[in-house]
Amino acid sequence: MYEAQNLQSLRVLVVEDETLVAMLIEDMCADLCCDVVGPATTLEDALKATSQGDFDVAVIDMNLAGLKADPVIAELRRRSIPFAIASGAAEVDHDPRVNLVLSKPFSFDQLADCMAKLAAQLRARP
Repeated sequence: MYEAQNLQSLRVLVVEDETLVAMLIEDMCADLCCDVVGPATTLEDALKATSQGDFDVAVIDMNLAGLKADPVIAELRRRSIPFAIASGAAEVDHDPRVNLVLSKPFSFDQLADCMAKLAAQLRARP
């Protein structure tokens, strides 16, 4: 279970091409006292945000209007930024590059637990 004080002011990059889903994630993050960066809705915007942005963790949709978010993941890994994949695709669950998956549709509690895990990864970074 998450602790709200550990999430306060956590800056979360949201990469999601579906407007309503992005809004839902933003609202849930706000309820968790997280600050949302974005959302980035295209692969191009996501790459720009990932390489330039000032954020702590990221929640990434793997399929951005038919384009895979692999370059975004590569940049997050290069910068050692903790991230989770939010996806409805079953194959993501078995992708060895991804250790946190939010299976769509997900609940507030599932997002909260995911944010707590990302925050813990962030604190554990050297």
